[in-house]
Amino acid sequence: MRVLVTGDWHLGAVTWRRKPQDRTPEIQACLEEILDYLREEPVDLIAVTGDLTHYWVPLEGEKQHWLMDYLYKLSDFAPVIGVLGNHDWKGLVSFDKFARIKNVFIVDKLEQLNLDVGGEKVCITALPYFDARKIITPTDTNTREVMNDAVQSVLDEISPRNCSGDSTYRFLLTHGVVEGMSYSKFGTNEVPIPRVLLSQFDFTFLGHIHDAKLITDNHTQKILGCYPGGVAKLDFGEESSQQGFYIVDFSGQGTKTYFHPFISQKKLKQVTVIGSPSPKVVSDLTTFQGYVKVTLQEGDLVAVQRLYELPSVVSVELESVTADDTENSRVKFSSMEEAYGQYLEKQELKSELRDKLLEKFSSYLQKAREDDTL
Repeated sequence: MRVLVTGDWHLGAVTWRRKPQDRTPEIQACLEEILDYLREEPVDLIAVTGDLTHYWVPLEGEKQHWLMDYLYKLSDFAPVIGVLGNHDWKGLVSFDKFARIKNVFIVDKLEQLNLDVGGEKVCITALPYFDARKIITPTDTNTREVMNDAVQSVLDEISPRNCSGDSTYRFLLTHGVVEGMSYSKFGTNEVPIPRVLLSQFDFTFLGHIHDAKLITDNHTQKILGCYPGGVAKLDFGEESSQQGFYIVDFSGQGTKTYFHPFISQKKLKQVTVIGSPSPKVVSDLTTFQGYVKVTLQEGDLVAVQRLYELPSVVSVELESVTADDTENSRVKFSSMEEAYGQYLEKQELKSELRDKLLEKFSSYLQKAREDDTL
């Protein structure tokens, strides 16, 4: 039994507000690598661990068509089981009834699937993303005791004991955070999945964490599951993380895992520039095949604008050091429009006047950019 594990595709993602980048072509190129692999190496099952899409709304027509067509292409090689993640458009499940005819299962609520895969009985407990708020009824008071009871009621339903006795393999497929890990430093309402629960299954296929890693038992170091890590690096916080897909092989003695990073993925880089960018800096950033965040020291708005004109630069942050402040003070704007907007915010102006001034400023700035004689 060989299982391919992938997830956190985030199809349709557009990143970096000041200089938006549609990441769809990059994501599609990476996912095509999975098809290339499957044409050479057989697998028995494909697990998709959630966040197929990036936004809670339907994808644009062509992108939605591409997604379903891609899932059907995967199913030509092996059955495809996917759960919805926290980013997914919930309407994806509307395709499930028809998709199952092609061996594509899209699961939006806790469900146990019993499949015959290559002559072996496989029991899959599929658990989509859920947070504590979604399992509290409107009449309940939001106390920690009520919250814990509600969470436990869900966790009690997740057990391989519900699988038939003749199941060869018992898998858990979910989108969530394993106990002891963190998705956000700001805290969330997510329900951590206990490691002791994972240890009850033969293996767990996980999504949500954008960094490929194996999950092990704290005491025995046995591999309990894996996060494939996603497809594209969506933010500079993921610069050093890994994304790809796993092959989990149960065919020999013990479980073996093989990680395959995506080669079509664009790299991220953070650099510091002092003052106006030199010709070498401009050359280096122009030829970089990826996305760059620049911290600009002792620069001005002209330098900011010049940096944003470079193809790879998607984020610029001004940084200044004042004589009476030993710590770096980051100026929270990254374009001329935003800088002027913050300046107007400090003036004692009516909101209508402030909006008109900002609109005129943006208009004049646009004309200046388009005027080749300036």
